[in-house]
Amino acid sequence: MPGRTVFLLALLVIVAAGAWHFQRTTVTEAAPSSVAPASQPQPARAPASEAQSEQSSIQDEAALLAPFVPRLSRMADAFLADLGIDVRVITTDQAATSIEVQANEIFEQQQIGRDAAVGGLLIILNPRLSSARIEVGYTLEGALTDMHMGRIARDQLAPYVSYGAAGMAVMDVLHYLRDHVYLSAALGRISLPEDMRTAKAYLEYERYVSGGAGARTALSNVPMDADLKITIPPELRARYAPSGDVKESVEAFLRATADFAGDPTLELFTAGSRLMREHYPLAPFEELRRFERIEASKPLRYIVEGDYAVATSERPAHGFVPVLLHREQGLWRIDQVETWKNLFFDEDGNYFLRNSNTPYAFGLKQFGSGRSFDMAAVPLRDVPLQRWLDALDRDDDVMAAFWRAELWLRNAFVFPQALTEYEKARRLAPRDPLVLETIAERASYLGFPELAIPALESIGRGLEFSLAEAYNEAGDRAGAVRWIDKALEENPYDLRALEWRKYLADKMGNGELARRTQELIASLTRSQERPDWPVMLWFHPNTPRYEPDTTLQVDGVKVFDHSKFGVTLQNTSQREVEIESVMLTSVGNAAPSGLGDIKNYWRYPKGGHRLGPREHVHFEKQWGFTVDTGHRHVRYVFRTCWRGVGSEMRQCRTQWVDTLPYIPNPK
Repeated sequence: MPGRTVFLLALLVIVAAGAWHFQRTTVTEAAPSSVAPASQPQPARAPASEAQSEQSSIQDEAALLAPFVPRLSRMADAFLADLGIDVRVITTDQAATSIEVQANEIFEQQQIGRDAAVGGLLIILNPRLSSARIEVGYTLEGALTDMHMGRIARDQLAPYVSYGAAGMAVMDVLHYLRDHVYLSAALGRISLPEDMRTAKAYLEYERYVSGGAGARTALSNVPMDADLKITIPPELRARYAPSGDVKESVEAFLRATADFAGDPTLELFTAGSRLMREHYPLAPFEELRRFERIEASKPLRYIVEGDYAVATSERPAHGFVPVLLHREQGLWRIDQVETWKNLFFDEDGNYFLRNSNTPYAFGLKQFGSGRSFDMAAVPLRDVPLQRWLDALDRDDDVMAAFWRAELWLRNAFVFPQALTEYEKARRLAPRDPLVLETIAERASYLGFPELAIPALESIGRGLEFSLAEAYNEAGDRAGAVRWIDKALEENPYDLRALEWRKYLADKMGNGELARRTQELIASLTRSQERPDWPVMLWFHPNTPRYEPDTTLQVDGVKVFDHSKFGVTLQNTSQREVEIESVMLTSVGNAAPSGLGDIKNYWRYPKGGHRLGPREHVHFEKQWGFTVDTGHRHVRYVFRTCWRGVGSEMRQCRTQWVDTLPYIPNPK
C-alpha cells in the first residue's frame, strides 16, 4: 500500500465540510493490507501568548463541545500562530442577560486579543437562550462585519446550540472564518504582520488575488458581508440551467462558479447538492480557485455510463477536482454530494478516491482505488429527498431519527444536521448498537476517531478491529494493542489480528513480539488445514424485514416483533471442527434478551456438532418474542465458538444480523 495521508475532505466549494478534517493531515507509512494506516503524532501546538495561557481558548461550561474540544483548541492555536488572532470559544448556560450583552462582557473581561498581533475573536454559544454570537475586535471589522457575523451565527451556529453537533458546527465556522480572514488580508482589508504575509498559506491567497483571469477584480467586487446565496431572479436563471447535453451543464456550472452564484435553489444541482448548498456558506476564494483549476485543465474529457457522467482531464492542473453529473428527468445535474463525499485530498493537495462505493467510480480511476465504505446514498424509491425528510420529521422514535441522520449525511452530506439527528437517536436509545455503530462508522470515515471510540466501546465484543483502527488513527497505539489482544483472546488464530499485532509491535519497537507473531502467521498460512480460516455464519436475507406492529400465531403462540431469516453455519477451514456453542442475544433500542445456546438449531450430518472441511448446514426460522418488547428494530448477535477436532485451541467469532422495519413511501 503506498504511503498516503489521513483522509481530508476538500474545502473548496463547501468550506464547512472541510473543517471536519482541519489540521488532520498526517503522513502514513506502508502497512499490511488488513491494517489501517497509522497516524503520526499531532503537530505541536503553536506558542500561546501570555494572555491566552492564562485563559483557555476553549471554555465549555455548558458541555456542548465534547469530543471536539482538543480539535477546536488546535484550531484556535493555529489562528494565533498563522494569523495573529486570539480566538476564544465559550459556551455558557447563563440566562440573566442577552447573548449580545454576554458576548460584550466576556470580550472585555477576558481582554480577548489584547496581546495578539492582529486582534481578537469570540464565539459564544448559550443553549438556555438557544443563541450564538460571533464578537470581533475593531481591528478585524474590515474583514468580519457585524452583518456577516450575525448571519453566520444565526445560520451556521444557532441551529446546533442545543444538540451534540455544536462542536462540529463551531469547527465549520472557524474554518470558514480562517479562509475569510486570509482573503481579506490578501485584498488589503486588514493588515497582517510581515512574517505572516510570507507564510505559504497567505501567499497562495495573494497569488490568486494578484494573478490573472481577473481574480482581484472578481474578489474585490464582492462585499465581505455579501449574501452570496440570494435567489437568482427568473430572467437570469437560464444562465445556470441544466441541459440535456452533459457538456452544456458543465459550462453552466462553470458560469455559476465564476459568478459566485450560490443560490441553493438552482435546478442545475441535484436535490442533495441543493440541500448541501443551503446549509453551508459559499466561499468566494474557493469558488474562484476551483473555476480556474478546471479552466486550466481543459480540454475536459467526458465519461458517461448510463445516467452518470464524469467530466475529468487527461492533463489536470494541480488540485483539479472532476465534475460529477447525474441525469434526472433527461437533464444533467451537478452532483456535489458524491464529489465531496468520496474525493479527499492528500498533503500535497492532490485528490484521491477515498470510497469506491460510488456510482461514479467508473470515471474516477485516475484518482486511485478506494476501499468500499457504506456511504452510498439511501435509495429514495422515486420520492423527493425533502419529502422523505419532512415525513420522517413527523415521527419521534429512534428509527425515524436514525434514517433522518442517514439521509442528511449520505444523500446531502450535511454533517452538522446529520450529527444532530444521530444524537437524537442516541438519546432515544442510548445502548442501541445499530445507532452507536453507525455513528462510529461515519465518524471514522471522516477522520474523527475521538467520536468513534466511545460509541464502539459501548458495544464492545465483535468490534475489536474497528476499535483498534480508531485508537491507531487517534495516535494511541497502546489502545489499539488492548483491542487486538481482546481479538486474540477470542480467536488466537485470527490472521487479521495477528497481522495487526505484528504491525503495532513493529511501530512500538517490540522486535521480539513482531518476530514471534510473524512466525505464527507463517505457520498458519503454510498449514494445509488452515486453522486460521474460521467458522462463519451467513444470513439470508442480509437485512431481514422486522415487523414491530403486527403479530403472528406460531404453533399456537402469539409472536410479537417478528422477522424471518435463515442462518448458514459453515466451516471454511480444511479440517474437521466441533461446534462448542452458538450463544445468541437480541439487542436494539429496548431491553436486551439472552436467548441461550442455539447450536442444536442445525442438524449436523456427521453428528456430534461436527462439521467437516468446508461443510455447511442451514436452517430457516420465524424469529420473534412472546411479549411486546418495544423494540423498533432488533439486532441478533451470534457468538460462535469451536475447536478443531483433536485440538485444545478454542476459537470464537461474533457476528450479527440487523432486522429493520419497512418504511413506506411518504404520502
